[in-house]
Amino acid sequence: MRIAAAVVSLPLLAGLAACGEIQEAQQGLQQANQQLQGAQQSLDTAQACLQAINAANFVPNFADPQKAQADAQAKVTEIQQLADQTADETLKQNLLDVQESVQQVADGQIDIEASAEWTSAQLDKYQAVTTTCSRLAG
Repeated sequence: MRIAAAVVSLPLLAGLAACGEIQEAQQGLQQANQQLQGAQQSLDTAQACLQAINAANFVPNFADPQKAQADAQAKVTEIQQLADQTADETLKQNLLDVQESVQQVADGQIDIEASAEWTSAQLDKYQAVTTTCSRLAG
């Protein structure tokens, strides 16, 4: 009788062991998936920061007012799209600050006489973006 019980329980024990291995494999897959998602988020953040830094680095050619306005309007649209896609709220606000500043150029409010002051303020906004991106990368 004991032999029969052992023979019957052997497949059951083997099944339980296999079930444990499956659970371990599933946990390993979940951990790998979480690591992959973390890496994807880091990549997304790095990409968003690269685009944000490039956008915030905008300084038009004030010697050609019409071109400055046209370039600024295109940059306003680009920055708005980037801000809409940015998950980090601080970076999003930094971008909206840059956008507001660039919108002044697009509206013709900044001419060559006011360009030095505007450029200085724009540099501060650029530094805010780079500081936020440094924090996000760190």
